[in-house]
Amino acid sequence: MDDNRTNGLCKLCSRNYKDKTGIFSNFLKHLKRKHIAEYEKTYGNEDEYLLENIENEAVAEPSTEILIATCKQTRINMSIAKNLIIKCNIPLDIVENSSFREFMKHCNIKWNPISSKKLKNDYINLFIEKMNKSIHEALNKVEHVTLTIDGWSDRRSRSFLGITCHFINYKMKPDTCLIDFVRLKGSHTADNIYRTTERVLDHYNLKEKIFKIVTDNAANMVKAFKFGLLANDINDTDDETIGGENIPILNTNSSDDDNIDDQCLDVNDFSFMNIEYGNSFIDDEDPTAVRLSCFVYSLQLCVRDGIKDASFMVKIFGKCKAVAQYSHKSSKIADILEELNKHINKFTVTRWNSEFLLIKSILSIDKNDLDLITSLMVNPIQFSNKDLII
Repeated sequence: MDDNRTNGLCKLCSRNYKDKTGIFSNFLKHLKRKHIAEYEKTYGNEDEYLLENIENEAVAEPSTEILIATCKQTRINMSIAKNLIIKCNIPLDIVENSSFREFMKHCNIKWNPISSKKLKNDYINLFIEKMNKSIHEALNKVEHVTLTIDGWSDRRSRSFLGITCHFINYKMKPDTCLIDFVRLKGSHTADNIYRTTERVLDHYNLKEKIFKIVTDNAANMVKAFKFGLLANDINDTDDETIGGENIPILNTNSSDDDNIDDQCLDVNDFSFMNIEYGNSFIDDEDPTAVRLSCFVYSLQLCVRDGIKDASFMVKIFGKCKAVAQYSHKSSKIADILEELNKHINKFTVTRWNSEFLLIKSILSIDKNDLDLITSLMVNPIQFSNKDLII
């Protein structure tokens, strides 16, 4: 140490560097420039920005020991945010759970507990900024994009609009990213959907790059994007539906809607808007139109119509649904299925392949075992050999 400066000898290349006491930015810069592999292995790309912030916000000339401890604390919190909260979809309040904090103390005795609010504001937001920057950079390099747009709702009947972008990246490989999962407040009219989408696209400067927009066949979706994103007059008298389901209009003045509690949002809570297949609007596709109907959605409509027209299938499928519904209520049937190591899938109208999975799960059960299961129902049913063959 000399004149409040510290000498450091690099063990990898034996070069000598100096820096202020308690500060080691010069050492980090050398490691990053000359020994990239070791730098990324030690700190990782995501750590760089946070370490710089810590150094800039550090108290007046802290000791090296304090600064190193702070950096370790930051890396641990970053890992919690990235790997537990974001990747594992664990609620933010896990960091305030006493058992979690005890576990962290076993991992690192010097780790200081952090609140869910601080984790969100100081760490989650950094990842959001980084992801937004990455998406902006990727989209700025492409000339044309295709969008897929669909409505979602959670268990509290709050509505959301998911907007996904598809494009060919600079490596000439197909790429995709979710550019927004935005809260859809108020009436679900074509105008509201259109304006909400427009705001998202303006944020990413994508409006002039749209090649195609893929949606389902709901009347308001068709009307919102029938003329791409250049329509000026969109009637507000559309049915207040997405995918055909009547959704209660939420009070847009409610403070609850303005600040959604992140801890109440769970990916597993979301589902597609319920679809009234009989009322779906199917128009003749214009090859010059910007909007396209989702092929998988249209195919599913055809499959459902085919099942409805086949009277024998309706009867058999009714039996399958009855067994599935009762199997999830009866403990006796649950015990039998556990012994057989089998499971009967639920039928969900918004899960397009749920019919197939339901029938497949029932066919995987032996005929005698299936008869035993159905005999335990309040209103017993029976699958004939003909039913199983069909």
